[in-house]
Amino acid sequence: MISAEETIAGLQDALSLRRRVRSLVQLFGASAVVGLVGTLWLTEDGLPVRTHIGFAAVMIVGLLTIARAAQVLRRRGHLFARDRVIAGWIAVGSAAVLAIGLALAGRGLLGTPVVVLALLFLAITHHTKKRWEKR
Repeated sequence: MISAEETIAGLQDALSLRRRVRSLVQLFGASAVVGLVGTLWLTEDGLPVRTHIGFAAVMIVGLLTIARAAQVLRRRGHLFARDRVIAGWIAVGSAAVLAIGLALAGRGLLGTPVVVLALLFLAITHHTKKRWEKR
């Protein structure tokens, strides 16, 4: 068990160098992906609708990653429970956008197994959480 003093001391610590470097790598990597995909999307003519959907999905995920990394760097502190929930929402949203994009791009053949597995995972997670709450 962590004591109250250790918890308070941990909350007052600044963001560690390792965490800052990881957030910077996320920020620069996502920025590069968004820049490259955005440039490619704007300069190519006559792309099929499936490609537009895929590029839009990549741009959305990249922009969400940039926003999260910038928020972590701006706060310079540990993530609290609310921040972790928001990060979870971003992860679930990114996975949903990717799965729907794959389903549409592959006309259902490529993305359908991903969507089914994601729904199965969510159902198992929900069931496990309910079992733990009953204890």
